[in-house]
This record gives sequence, C-alpha cells and structure tokens, in this order.
Amino acid sequence: MMNALLPRELKKVLCRQNFRNHLQLRTLVSSEFMNQDAWQTRLAAPVFKNIKMQEYFTTLDKKFTHEFRGSAVDVDIFANNVQNSIQAEHMEELLFKLRRTPHTLHTLESTHHAAVRAMLDYGETENLVKMLDDRMNYGVFLDEYSAVLTLDKLLESGDYHGAARCASQLMLQEEDFKLANQLGNLATWKYISSGREVDWFYPDEIEVDPNPDEVIRVRVKNIPNKYTDDHFELRDPDKILGKTLIYLNKNGSDIVGRSLTILGKHLFGNASAVLSALTAGGEVAKPVLDILQQGAEKSEKLAEALKSVKSADVDIDAKLMEIVEAEMNNNSKQMIDNQKNIYQQWNLDRDLELKKHYEAMQRNARIQSIEETKVELENKEEELFFFDNYDKYEMEKVENMIQYKRTMPRYNWNVKNRNYKKKKGLAADGERKIARWEKREAKMGPPK
Repeated sequence: MMNALLPRELKKVLCRQNFRNHLQLRTLVSSEFMNQDAWQTRLAAPVFKNIKMQEYFTTLDKKFTHEFRGSAVDVDIFANNVQNSIQAEHMEELLFKLRRTPHTLHTLESTHHAAVRAMLDYGETENLVKMLDDRMNYGVFLDEYSAVLTLDKLLESGDYHGAARCASQLMLQEEDFKLANQLGNLATWKYISSGREVDWFYPDEIEVDPNPDEVIRVRVKNIPNKYTDDHFELRDPDKILGKTLIYLNKNGSDIVGRSLTILGKHLFGNASAVLSALTAGGEVAKPVLDILQQGAEKSEKLAEALKSVKSADVDIDAKLMEIVEAEMNNNSKQMIDNQKNIYQQWNLDRDLELKKHYEAMQRNARIQSIEETKVELENKEEELFFFDNYDKYEMEKVENMIQYKRTMPRYNWNVKNRNYKKKKGLAADGERKIARWEKREAKMGPPK
C-alpha cells in the first residue's frame, strides 16, 4: 500500500542500487562528448536570429490545422530552436501533426536529433520515452549519438526504467550502434536487477475501460487470425526485456553475455532454448541464477536443469561498466569528430531545403501572377473588341439559352403510364394536360 502511494519521482530514486554505482555512471560521458559548442553553431544561421518562437508556433499550428500545408523544414527549424520546456511541449505537438501529413516523408535527420536533445535539456525525459515508443504518432527515432546521450542521461539520473525502454528501441530498430548498445545492455540489466519497482508503462499509457462490465458487439465481415510478429507488436514487458537482452548480447561469448542471453530467453518465454543453454555446460553468473530460481518454482524442468549449472560469482554491473568504459575510451574521439561533421552537413542540408522552399514559393507566386495577368488581359480584350465580336456574342447567347432550357424540368408530358390511374375530368392519353390558369381564363371569357 505504501509503495502505491509513493510519487513516481521518489520511486526513481529508490530504484538506484547504491550511491557508489550512481557516481560511477556520472563519469560515463564527458563534457567534451556532449559536443555543445559544435551543436550551438546551428543557431548562427540567419533563419534562427530573428525568429519569435511563440508567433512561429501559432503560424505553424494554423498551417497544419486549417491550411494543411505545413512542411517538414518548418518543424525542423522550430525543433532546432527550442529554448525552454514550454517550447519543447509545442515541438511535441508539431511533430504529432507533421506525422499526419504527407510531408512526414521529408523529415530531416536533424529533426530527430534536435527533438531528442531538446527533451533531454529541459527535463522532458518521460515525454521523450513516450514519443520514442509511439512511433506511429510521432516518428522520432534515435541515431547513434542521440542514443548515447539519452541512455547516459537516464542512467545518470537513476531512471533505469526509462533507459531500459530506450534500449528496447535499439532492439526494435535492430540498430548496430556499439557504444549505444553497450549502454542499453547496462540499462536493461540495471532495470531488471533493481526489482522493476517502476511499471514498464506509464499510468497514462494504459487504457482503462470505464465500463468493464458492459459488452459491446461490433459487426465485422470476418474475424482475423490472432497473429503477432513477436517484434513491433510486442506489448508484454517481459518479452520486450527478454528480446532486448537477446539482441544486445548476440555477440557476447563471455560469462556475462551468455548469462544475459539465457536470462533474455527466459523472460521471452522460450523455455526449450533456456534448458538447452543450461544443459550445454558452462558457467552462469550468480545474479542471473537467482532470477532463474524464481521462475523455477513454476517449472520442474527448469529447477532440475539449474541444479547441475555451475555458478560464477561475477559482478555483472562492474563487467558491463568495464565494457562501456573501454568502448568509450576507444571510440569516443572518433564519434565526436564524426558528429561535428554531421552537424555541419545538417546545416548545409537545412539551408538547401530552405532555398528549395523559397524557390518553390517564388515559382508559385510567378505562376499566380501570370494567371491573374492573363485574366486581366482577356477582360481588357473583351472591352476593346466588343462591337467587333457582337455577332459572335449574340450567337453564344442563343446557344447558352438553349443549353439552359434543356436543364429545366419539362412542362408537358404524356400520361402513358400503366401505374397511372386516370381520374374524371383529365385529358385523354397522349393529349396535353390543361393547366389551371388556362381553365380559369376560359371560364372568365374574353376581356371586356
């Protein structure tokens, strides 16, 4: 009961195993790796100097909502110029609306990176995790550099739950990022070993049926077969964690990699693969065996297999940290240099897109001006040569009148219809029906 009353922020703090590990995680990514100077160079472009974000957001919102003509480069400019948490929320809304237009195909690579960095810089990590998981509605994906920055930020703050969910995105997209995958492997293990006190899905992500007892029947043409691809359609946290561990440790041949792979197969529910891996021989890390022992209460075969497994006293956290630090020392300098070049290329790509956008606007304006000029010249020509074309206009008038009369309903008809029952006083079949005003005139007689 007490656990349910704890606020989410306090739960995140309690998920940290100890203060020593927290201090170690703070030194993973250096200030140099953040690459802030190179990242800030984008703001030197003229397009960012005189922009008023509130007015710009209002304009873009109007374009997407009413005019249906917002572009991807507009959203990219907004995402790269976010300066506070309110603007980060506005950026989230614009990404949601962009995703519902054909322009989402032209989303720039810098938009994803800028959106991730803006969410991290202004404390919107929970919304970032939701956006990454809701790919259909936002379409935000991690690149190698932003994945490292995101995982480092979440691990540093002790949010192992959010870090594990971001690591699952690397598995779903089957990314081959060395450093990011190692950080994701560490984050996934941290979340599992901490007891998973924080639920996988946030409370507002879980749909609650307001009337659970109400039965709603919907008529459908056919009932589709229950099929899941065991990948993008995964919603079971155990299966997601399991497949994440399997993917991130696919090349692990040491005790830690093998142990986490077995744990991943166990969480995924592949009992036969777990039994074959355990009976194949080899040591398994003791923390993983402790978790498997909990599942052995429901499976006799697993309990028997665990009896013959050799336990290795291995500190998985320390081993994973060593792998991450070694990868960081070997490749961080190269990643920083490559990212600086990428930032420069993104600036050039944005300028090129703006130039294309400006040229397209000019071309459309010229076409519209030419069309208006043609209309004005035609009207002027009609005024100057009216009397020369008078006979032509009269013929057109007669032809238009004939066409107009053909669209009007008929005022006489034949009554040769089998379903028509004649009444007394009506004209015979084939004869014209006498109108009321004609009868009235005939009855009154000629004018006096």
